[in-house]
Amino acid sequence: MPMSTGGQGAELAWGVGSVAARLGISPSTLRTWERRYGVGPSLRTAGGHRRYTESDIDRVSLTQRLIERGAPPSDATRVAHALGTRDLAAALEAEKQPVPILTGDAEDAVTAILAATFAHDVVRLAEVVGEVLTRQGVVDTWTAVLSPALVRIGEEWAAGRLGIEAEHLASEAVVGEIRAHTRTYDELDRSATVILASAEDDQHAIPVFALQSALAEAGLGAHLLGSTFPATALDSLARQVDPEVVFLWASLDRPASDPVSDAVAALPARTAVVLGGPGWPAGVGEQPGVTVPRDLRDTVELVVATVAGATDR
Repeated sequence: MPMSTGGQGAELAWGVGSVAARLGISPSTLRTWERRYGVGPSLRTAGGHRRYTESDIDRVSLTQRLIERGAPPSDATRVAHALGTRDLAAALEAEKQPVPILTGDAEDAVTAILAATFAHDVVRLAEVVGEVLTRQGVVDTWTAVLSPALVRIGEEWAAGRLGIEAEHLASEAVVGEIRAHTRTYDELDRSATVILASAEDDQHAIPVFALQSALAEAGLGAHLLGSTFPATALDSLARQVDPEVVFLWASLDRPASDPVSDAVAALPARTAVVLGGPGWPAGVGEQPGVTVPRDLRDTVELVVATVAGATDR
């Protein structure tokens, strides 16, 4: 039976049996979630009995729904823990909405990704991204679906309508599916050395994962070095492997005194430098050996052509 905690700001509090009956979960499961993951009652009566508040029940309910969608319990409880009372209510409301069914339309896929992000539904996110990648390939998926969806997610976060944990979940799901797609191409041309990385101090690496995957679709292997790759490490690596192509991504404006520029200038003359992202200063593409393609498609075509030209020499 529910009981009142009494006093100023009193609220109803529920025992484990009442919560189990209300949510259709066995008491033993509730106790397991509390013991292993800390999702449980937050109140204690004067007699030492643990009681669930309505917020506690919402947290358990969201955990239950995410697990039912296929999320591992550890991930589900981590999401539930990260949300405040208002965000919990919003996530539960989003869970009640019908899941969009994918058609071949790009905007439909963007809508599905946004809906899954608001619902903290990592399984649905992965399903949507994986399905579109398989159907449309990396370049079209990135251009028409993933890039617009990630921009929209960033806008929702900036407006305060989406928590930072949801943005991170979406990013992880996108990267996971892109990497899984890349692994389906196991016979790649690795006769040339192609290095892909984000510029020093730049945390954004999803576009670099997308490029690696698109190159794999084109039959070309590349070394992905991830985000915030130090300029000194780039210089050291280039001296050791003498790469045919170095691609660097910059989402944020590069500083006036940029160590990356010095590292690029020190690269071997035979190395083609390809720069992507909005962070590079105007005119950077006018430097000898440096190219700034317009988009992912142009970047893939440029890298493939550069490698072909280098191996023909």
